Amino acid sequence: MLGAGHRVHDELDDDLRSQCASLGLDPVRLVSSTASGGGPPPFELWPEHQEAFEVFHACRTQWRVVAGAAGAWFQGLDFGAVDVAMKRLGIPRARQREVFLQLQVMEDEGIAVLNV
Repeated sequence: MLGAGHRVHDELDDDLRSQCASLGLDPVRLVSSTASGGGPPPFELWPEHQEAFEVFHACRTQWRVVAGAAGAWFQGLDFGAVDVAMKRLGIPRARQREVFLQLQVMEDEGIAVLNV
């Protein structure tokens, strides 16, 4: 699960190189795609949005998709799966409405990106 303790290496420092050498790993494979020259820039996640982000991430494979002759169209998240994710992640019942509304903002943006 992602959280405050989750860390992405954004630079190759001597400490990381040393640790990788002792384990026989390529340190370039451990840094973020931004640090290695590709991918989107890192983003800041405000603490009040952490729960919604975790639910969105947990539901990343739960999109309702309509497929036809014109291709696939992402309609949105399966709300049954959203409910299960909230329960499994331990989102307090008193917070579920706010988390759901935040999740819908992310869902709307996801639909706009996925249906380009």
